[in-house]
Amino acid sequence: MLYELPMFHHIDAESIEEALFWLRRYGEKARIIAGGTDLLRLMKDQVMGPKLSIPEVLVNVKTIQAMDQIVYNEKAGLRIGPAVTLNCLESSEIIGTDFDVLLMASRQVGTTQMRNMGTVVGNICQRPQCAYFRHPHFPCYKKGGSKCYAITGEHRYYHAILQRGKCVMAHPSDMAPVLIALNARVLISSPNQEKEIPMGDFYTGSDHLTETILQADELVKEIRVPRQKYKTYQIFLKQRIRHASDFALVSVAVVVQFAEQVCQNIRIVLGGIAPFPYLVPKAEEIMKGKRLSRRLIVQLLEASVEGAKPLPMNHYKIDLTKALVKKALEAILKEGKLFRHSIA
Repeated sequence: MLYELPMFHHIDAESIEEALFWLRRYGEKARIIAGGTDLLRLMKDQVMGPKLSIPEVLVNVKTIQAMDQIVYNEKAGLRIGPAVTLNCLESSEIIGTDFDVLLMASRQVGTTQMRNMGTVVGNICQRPQCAYFRHPHFPCYKKGGSKCYAITGEHRYYHAILQRGKCVMAHPSDMAPVLIALNARVLISSPNQEKEIPMGDFYTGSDHLTETILQADELVKEIRVPRQKYKTYQIFLKQRIRHASDFALVSVAVVVQFAEQVCQNIRIVLGGIAPFPYLVPKAEEIMKGKRLSRRLIVQLLEASVEGAKPLPMNHYKIDLTKALVKKALEAILKEGKLFRHSIA
């Protein structure tokens, strides 16, 4: 459903401090806007509920100097501003081979038009794609209601098979899994302080009304991605209904660091199957200090879906997840030319 965009005040902030001032002044009535590809859609569709209101004030951060910059140096690594669009990330000459997986993911977000407008930070902060959340007539749990309609309703595509709670939505971001796989951190600004946290700690569980820890008077100032210490193999794969623009049914981001063909670090992060980007907990335990092999790949497949509790219509996501993880790991095995070390 698409209605007219409701009336709102638009403020072009000239500094982080000004943006925070307006956020604190208007509280829950205000939202940060950069690309607006998700926010304006929610406003047009009149998505609201007992504890979710349509914002009356939009604070534009694109007008703040240097918020659209991508910076890299050997010591600090990569820094991505909150107004950096997905298209700018994809076309940036600063993004080198150390961060290939960012390019792989950014190319698969939405359409060309969406990537031209949508930002990296907006992508990691987007709201659920659940049809009941997006429909104005269902006061679901995420809107402050008492019921998750998807549990007994439509849940084939954008709902979880792992870590389900009162809400069974699956997190829709493509950029979040790759950033977590790269061990990225988020710099959050509030009126009284700045704090830097691991990207994995940025997300809440399914029993929260919001998907991130951001408070009404806070904003993401920067995403920081550390320099990779070892030879790194990276890949991002995504399965969707239509290739052109759909959100992930399942996605997988894998970053493996090798020293002399021995795994020093591995992070497998899955999208589309949990209320937050799901870091496979046993991957490092299985792989660290070992050479990637077909036998270990089988163990990693099972670890990726351990504890899965699918809903009646999305049981297929278990096999789909395993298939994508297998494809990703076998691609890394081939790229690293480690076949001669594999165990049949």
